[in-house]
Amino acid sequence: MTEGLVGAGDLRAPRLADVVAGRIRELILDGKLGDGERLPPLDTLVEQFRVSGPTMREAMRTLEAEGLIVVQRGMLGGALVRRPTPRIAAYMLALVLRSNGTQKGDVAEALSLLTPLSAILCARRSDRKRTVVRELRKANRQARALVEADLREFNAAMIEFHSLLVRQCENSTLQLLIGALGAVWRADVESWLTSVAEQGLYPVAERLIDVEDHEHVTDLIAAGDDFEAGQAMAKHLGSMRIYANGPNPADPVDPQAIRLGR
Repeated sequence: MTEGLVGAGDLRAPRLADVVAGRIRELILDGKLGDGERLPPLDTLVEQFRVSGPTMREAMRTLEAEGLIVVQRGMLGGALVRRPTPRIAAYMLALVLRSNGTQKGDVAEALSLLTPLSAILCARRSDRKRTVVRELRKANRQARALVEADLREFNAAMIEFHSLLVRQCENSTLQLLIGALGAVWRADVESWLTSVAEQGLYPVAERLIDVEDHEHVTDLIAAGDDFEAGQAMAKHLGSMRIYANGPNPADPVDPQAIRLGR
């Protein structure tokens, strides 16, 4: 009855090297192999998995290509585990964006649309007053105290507010996505800060407006007004100097800037 429904070659058994790579991958992702941990020598792995040397080497090449291990050559060589991090995710995302010809302005727009979602989720937390709000108010006090300080110090305090919103929203997927996009966008912010500081384009009066925006968003979160908190955050992001006068929005995404930590 079923003859001809499944064509020859439609069902493929996984290659042995892929099976071995998959098992090691799961051990890394589940935390059973820690970051920086050295894998056993190749001969030991061959014996443990009961496969040939070429099969094991192919599995290791797969894991190395995925960035899950770093293979060191030489007498003291071996394979070291590298657990995935948000920075790695940001770099890989930047590679894909660059290959698609994506401009930095596109990343900024995505961030301005996604970040308000974290404010909405924070406002929905039943424990928001003793967790989220307490931390946000602390960041706001720090930023207000630095409005006349060095721009880099002030900017760090302002970024901390945004980071707290994301960390406290209790959505791991959103945290990773915003974090990766933020790393792509912030890779060139340092040069922007230097330029702005030299030209005096971010005076104390404007810094205070941005701090007050953060305080307003915090009050809305404290009140549990999720819709207004999201709206206020979106309005704030739309008026921020970094979005208006930051890295040229027409420039292509630069993965190398993330790789070099710029």
